[in-house]
Amino acid sequence: MFQKIPKVMTADQLLDQAIRRTKKIYIHDRNKYYQQKKTVIARTEAFITDLTSRLESYVKAFPTIDRLPLFYQEIIDIKIDSNHLKKSLGAVDWARKTTQMVYSTQSSTLTKTSKIDFLKQKQKEIYGRVASIVKQVDAHLLFLANAQKILRTFPTIEDIPTVVIAGYPNVGKSSLIRMLSAAKPEVAQYPFTTQQIYVGHLDKTVHYQKQRYQIIDTPGLLDRPLSERNAIEKQAIAALRHLADLIVFLFDPSETCGYRLVEQTQMLTNLKEIFNDVLFIIVENKADVTRTDSRHRKISCTTKEGIDDLRETIISTLETQ
Repeated sequence: MFQKIPKVMTADQLLDQAIRRTKKIYIHDRNKYYQQKKTVIARTEAFITDLTSRLESYVKAFPTIDRLPLFYQEIIDIKIDSNHLKKSLGAVDWARKTTQMVYSTQSSTLTKTSKIDFLKQKQKEIYGRVASIVKQVDAHLLFLANAQKILRTFPTIEDIPTVVIAGYPNVGKSSLIRMLSAAKPEVAQYPFTTQQIYVGHLDKTVHYQKQRYQIIDTPGLLDRPLSERNAIEKQAIAALRHLADLIVFLFDPSETCGYRLVEQTQMLTNLKEIFNDVLFIIVENKADVTRTDSRHRKISCTTKEGIDDLRETIISTLETQ
């Protein structure tokens, strides 16, 4: 969806590219006068066409935010700012239309004049006015260039049964998704290693038919009001709100994650209140380090204890959704 958005160039880069391309244009005519005139006109037309087509490609390639699934709308607002994105796309489209208008009002003058010097002067004036227009939206082009880079990192979310893994930072969510699917999120011993959404898949074949389930690794959550959450945490909330058919909440009873068990329990309680229409599977990780007397499912991403059983439980629960 977002991979087709082209790289966005700055105003200077757009203008330099357009000028370089026009310099290669020569119109041959046995009459030297007509050759000069036709070449100047062709170069001017090509200059305008190159710029307007490039600007139009940017506007059309970016998705219409209001038509995207709610998950993407929220993630774009968190990581980019939807209003700013719309404003910048509008500004670039204004530059395209204004550039086209400038040329439309001057093109007849180019074709009617019989003086080469006057023709070249008009060409210079058009180049100057158009350059001024494009440079007026340079800040918006820079914003779109950054937005394009961010959008290309977004995962492809399918409309299939989905499980979201949630919990405090460093409890082992990324390790678990590595165990359950082919996704390869970064695993490291510090909070907020996962700074974006990762998507993996669980596949099950029944009677030669493959059923695919989606599994999502989210950034670590902290138990605090939404207004106090950072952009990384808000991505996890967005995934839980819009994508989860099932939530696997992961505990670290060893507390080596840096958070007490009582804090983790309070988060689970709060999430159950917020997402009261979603099923939860409660799992304690790091069973090779600490094993409690609770009735929660026990696993270890280090020894792989309980992983196969958890996978089967996730699939069977999603099948009933």
